[in-house]
Amino acid sequence: MANISTYSLPQFTDLVDRSFIDGLDSLPQIMKNSGIVISGTKPMHTGEFTRFAERLHRNQYAAVRDEGAVSTQATIQYGYEKDAEQQTVSLEVSITKRMRVAGKDQDILDQVTNLSEVCPNTLDLDLAHRLTFAFATSYTNRDWDTVDVSTGDSLAVISDSHTLTGSATTYSNQITGNPQFSKGSLENAEQLFAEETYNNLWEKMEMMADTIITTDDPNSVNQVRELMNATADVSTDNSGTFNVYGNKYTHIVSGRIATTAAWAVDTSKRKYWFLACAKASDFNLEVLEAPYLKTPTDGNNGEEFSSENWNYLSASTYAMAIVTGRWIKWSQGNWA
Repeated sequence: MANISTYSLPQFTDLVDRSFIDGLDSLPQIMKNSGIVISGTKPMHTGEFTRFAERLHRNQYAAVRDEGAVSTQATIQYGYEKDAEQQTVSLEVSITKRMRVAGKDQDILDQVTNLSEVCPNTLDLDLAHRLTFAFATSYTNRDWDTVDVSTGDSLAVISDSHTLTGSATTYSNQITGNPQFSKGSLENAEQLFAEETYNNLWEKMEMMADTIITTDDPNSVNQVRELMNATADVSTDNSGTFNVYGNKYTHIVSGRIATTAAWAVDTSKRKYWFLACAKASDFNLEVLEAPYLKTPTDGNNGEEFSSENWNYLSASTYAMAIVTGRWIKWSQGNWA
C-alpha cells in the first residue's frame, strides 16, 4: 500500500470508510448478541423517550362452570413499565498535518481503525453494566452522570423483595448465600426459578432458565464448561453417566461485567454469575442511530482551516432498560 502521506483526502476517507464498515462487521458484541437482550430500532423523529412495558398477565387456569351458569371472567393484570431516554455516545480523532507528512502511517491507521470499535464497545459496556450494577438502583458512570438502572417496581434488578402489581406478595431473585458457581449453587438458582417466579396475579409461573452468564474469571468459566461438557456425573467417577446439563444452557462470558464504572478491572465482581431465561427477558435495547462515521471533505469544517487536521467522528444513539427482575437470578459469588 502507498504511504498515507501520498493519499489525497478523498482517497484516505474512502479507506477509512471501508475500514469502519469492516470493523463493525467483525465485532463480537457479546452482550448485545447474548440472547438476553431484546434489540430494536426507534424510528427517527419519534422523541427521546421510550416506555417499555411488561407483558399483560391473565389467569393461567380456567374455573369450573356449573350447568347453566355463565363463565368466570378472566382477570387481566397490567404489569410494570419503565421509561428509557436516548443517549448519544461519540468519539473524534484528528489526523494532523505533521502525522501525514512525517509518515506516521501506523499511528494514523490505528486511530482510524479503532473508530469502528468505540461505539459498539461502549454499547456493549453499557449493557454489561446493567448486570455489573444489578444490585443497585443507580450508578455514576464514566462521565459522572447518574444512570438509573432500577426496574419498573423502583427496585434494583436483583432484589429479595420485588413486588407484583396485582398482589401484595413479593419475590426474590437473589441466590441465597451468594455462592460461587457450582453444580449445587446452580440447582439453588434453578430452585429459585421453581419457587420464586410469579405472574402479577401471584400465580406460579413455569419459567425454565436457559442461559448462564459469567464474567471472564477463568475458574468460573471452567466450572461452567466442566459441568456442561462432562461425560460423567460431575460428582462421581462413573464414566458414561448421562449429563443432564449437556444441552440445557447457553453459556455467555462477558469480560465487561467485572469492571468499575470507569472501565477499570473490579476484582470484587469477578465471581458474579447469573441464571436467566432469555425467552422471558425484558432487557430492552432500542437504537435510534446505529454507529456511523462522519468524515471531512476539502473546505468543510472537517478539515480545519488553521490546523489542516482531518477530523473523523463516530457516534451512536440508543436507550436501554430492564423492566422486571422476574427472568434473571444472581449470585455475587463471595459467600456473603
